[in-house]
Amino acid sequence: MSGAHWTKVLPSLAVGMVVYDRHYDMPATIADFDGPMVCLTRPTGLKWRSHCASVRPATTYEQRQLRAIAKLHAQRQRGSTSPE
Repeated sequence: MSGAHWTKVLPSLAVGMVVYDRHYDMPATIADFDGPMVCLTRPTGLKWRSHCASVRPATTYEQRQLRAIAKLHAQRQRGSTSPE
């Protein structure tokens, strides 16, 4: 990808935005930026960096998926296995 292309993608992204990382095939939340790299995080504590060109805004389904993971992780942290 040319350097000029990622400079057009980056302004459409923001910290706190839920995105889908095509490289890792999963949704995450943008935590920070480092040049063309996007710092991503999941509710489980998983953190990684991807090039901004490999992420896109998450669909409604992917946003729900991330919320469900957060809920499940919180239940497991409390030691609860029964669904609400």
